[in-house]
Amino acid sequence: MSGKSSKRITAVVAMASAFVFALSTGASANWNGTIGSWTDGGGANGQSRYWADESYTEIIFKGCTRQGGSATTGVELWDYDALSSNDFYGEKTFTNCFNGSSYASRGTYNGLPKESDYFFQLDNVGGGNSCCLLWATYAGVDTTLADS
Repeated sequence: MSGKSSKRITAVVAMASAFVFALSTGASANWNGTIGSWTDGGGANGQSRYWADESYTEIIFKGCTRQGGSATTGVELWDYDALSSNDFYGEKTFTNCFNGSSYASRGTYNGLPKESDYFFQLDNVGGGNSCCLLWATYAGVDTTLADS
């Protein structure tokens, strides 16, 4: 094998390893953050980061406010699939988080397959019709089934 070919193969292997590392580091199980002016549909409208999970996920919002519509939002759980359509695991309706900063809305999902790229996005913010924006002072994911 020539020196050029060996260097090219080494570079390709290094790039592939870096790509796998980059994907795995973004998929931690439990995390939290905030939501700022998201609306229906995910993507550029607002989609959570990815996380790894198996069996159980709980999505938690606190301190929700909205621009327009009623005090409600749907939260959809998805699994990213690069080669086909994403897998949908259902939608939970959140209302309690609109009652103040100490009130939480929780959506739990059970029986999930082991995946490294779950994410959530919003649907029916403010009651639907893609009219409205949502903010949350806390948005988190908990994959620990034995919560207190």
